[in-house]
Amino acid sequence: MQPKQTLSAAAISGQTFDYIVCGGGTSGCVIAAGLALIPDVSVLLIEAGRDSGLAPDVLVPGKYVKQLQDDKDGLWELETIPQPQLNARKLVFLRGKQIGGSSAVNYMALARGPAADYDVWAKMVGDDGWKWENILPLMKQLEHFDPKLPAYLERFAAPRAEDHGVSGALKIGFGDEMVPGIEAFIQACFETGIPLCPDINSGNPVGVGLAQFNVRNGERSYAANAFLGESARASRKNLTIVTETECDRVHSRDGVVKGVELYDKLAGALFHVYCREQAVLCAGTFGSPRILLLSGLGPKNTLEKLNIPVQVDLPGCGQNMLDHSIITCEYKVNNSIPAHNQLFFDPVMLAKAEAQYAKDHTGPLAMFGSSGTLAFPRIQRLFESEEFSELSTKEKDFLMEPTRPSAEIWLGSGPSVFQDDRPSESYMTHELLLQNNLSQGTVSIRSNNPRDQMIVNPNFMNHPFDRRIAIETVRLALNIARTKAYQGIIERMVHGPNIDFATADLDAISDEVMLDFIRKHLDQGYHSVSTCRMGKASDPDAVVDSRFRVKGMKNLRVADLSVCPILTCNHTQINAYLIGLRCAREMVESHKARHQHAKL
Repeated sequence: MQPKQTLSAAAISGQTFDYIVCGGGTSGCVIAAGLALIPDVSVLLIEAGRDSGLAPDVLVPGKYVKQLQDDKDGLWELETIPQPQLNARKLVFLRGKQIGGSSAVNYMALARGPAADYDVWAKMVGDDGWKWENILPLMKQLEHFDPKLPAYLERFAAPRAEDHGVSGALKIGFGDEMVPGIEAFIQACFETGIPLCPDINSGNPVGVGLAQFNVRNGERSYAANAFLGESARASRKNLTIVTETECDRVHSRDGVVKGVELYDKLAGALFHVYCREQAVLCAGTFGSPRILLLSGLGPKNTLEKLNIPVQVDLPGCGQNMLDHSIITCEYKVNNSIPAHNQLFFDPVMLAKAEAQYAKDHTGPLAMFGSSGTLAFPRIQRLFESEEFSELSTKEKDFLMEPTRPSAEIWLGSGPSVFQDDRPSESYMTHELLLQNNLSQGTVSIRSNNPRDQMIVNPNFMNHPFDRRIAIETVRLALNIARTKAYQGIIERMVHGPNIDFATADLDAISDEVMLDFIRKHLDQGYHSVSTCRMGKASDPDAVVDSRFRVKGMKNLRVADLSVCPILTCNHTQINAYLIGLRCAREMVESHKARHQHAKL
């Protein structure tokens, strides 16, 4: 029997399934795959975007930047309201809109957070199951780790076998081919006092080390092909997948979820499906609160203003949004160093690279985006600042934890903001991912019409300490670029603060000069979390408990990055996988317990 192909909403209209998963992103793929292993249950997975396999360039590491720029069909584009601290600029939040979600379009570095972050998570939600010692086995279960490295880079990495898994679905390693410039970047970090981190995924990421990537044999390993590939679908005949269909609302009766309202985008029509057991929302930090609000679960005042009947007053729904933020410093480098940007401005070079990739999945398209190096520094000037001195004792203690980095700086090939279409010119970027932002944003809806655009306000840089993080991270990055390690490599700065890069006293650059650059160019960090925050019963802003169950509504869970109670210091995709795995395990175990009890 052939596995079911993806269907339209019309094809399943009026049908009843045991479990409905709303959102086929990173967490949703893991949950749907896990639930479908239960014998004799039916599982429906609903995805707003396309199926996997329809855009094969998703698998090509070196095309990830072009995907973000050009693949409009595979992306959500959510515009923010004007940001007061960013010169009233509107930002655009990009997220994956396809089976696999943002794991299909992200930069493929897989970075766990500090152990201390997960211990704080556990304390916040009152559940030791979220402590590092208890989630590390799940992280290991997810991965198939390959420690292989070129001999010349072996001195920069020493992962311990006990920290990694070798039988999971996600293929993780240091990259098949290494991008140019790794050694120079690491040596430059050493010169500025950043120590070596032998394994950024050990629970202590502080330092500079080689990044680990979800890439193997020149292909992206992500939620769709790792958990819902052809063989997984063939072995799960009880799984139905519907694409190009949005989940608008969940329907409930007497405080129990009974079904979901669907919008088939291609047909422009509404349909309904029903669930015997549970529905789980995996629509992400923006999508999940949207569905809850449209369903009458959210802040009472907001719902009443929009004439939405209040099912459950959840004051925290759509609140408490946290995100990292990004700014780049970019440099013209020696043209002898190959750069990612050259590929896409030289048709001959691109054709040659595509032919090589088609032949054996090697070459530039297998290299760029699939290997690199990350620095997670602690910045002493932050802790000596006036802004730090004005924080609460709780905030200070959190930030002073010795394994919690202040920022992330990674080596990028080619310019990100600076424009030069000459294929002969090589450029390098230092991407600065600002950690521990204290500003909180919001996500809401404009009306009771699901087709209306959401209101997204990340509130970036609103907190004075966030501005200090940005200033001191840019300062550190400039110092890295001015080290001896980069002499003969960097020729000039092409994107950065308005200074004479070659001669300026970097430690004396004024806050005004720094902030002028930052306000013009700071952007989202692609790591938005916490709009359906997990928490204790006593937490008034908690939307779900530590088992993903929505407060005040039976048979409904939320399981995606929206539930994170803390913005961990890492790339959040690993948390999305972790949430998916934990929720799937919880739902499978509770299903077995209920039905075993029924038999008794």
